[in-house]
Amino acid sequence: MKRILLFILMLLGIHICMLAQKGLAIQSAFDELAVRQNATEVVMGAGKLKKYRLRLFHSLEMKCPSPAERRRIETLVQTDAAQAILREETAGHRIYELQQRKGMHYYIFYRCTEQSLSLIYIEGKASLKQIKSYFLK
Repeated sequence: MKRILLFILMLLGIHICMLAQKGLAIQSAFDELAVRQNATEVVMGAGKLKKYRLRLFHSLEMKCPSPAERRRIETLVQTDAAQAILREETAGHRIYELQQRKGMHYYIFYRCTEQSLSLIYIEGKASLKQIKSYFLK
């Protein structure tokens, strides 16, 4: 019984993640590249994030991404960045806030170097300032 319940919860988590980035180009990065050997995907839902006023945290970390992988993700991020209402671009990272819907904020965080690549999608009621204080210490 516990295995069945765990399996159902895993399917629900996967379904929620698929819906979260629906309509965004970066969804294909999570779909295609998260299964690579040099990639780590982390998904956290509302239960673990409630105290941060967030509903979803979905990240993709890649060690030593190939030039093709870097170009692919860069193109996807730039596609979604075209919709951004707020941009913060520095040499070290990029942060994009997408259009709010129903009181929810949507963010894309991106950082890429020769050694690593990080792509993070976050949604919730927390402001960008709050998210920075939580995660960018």
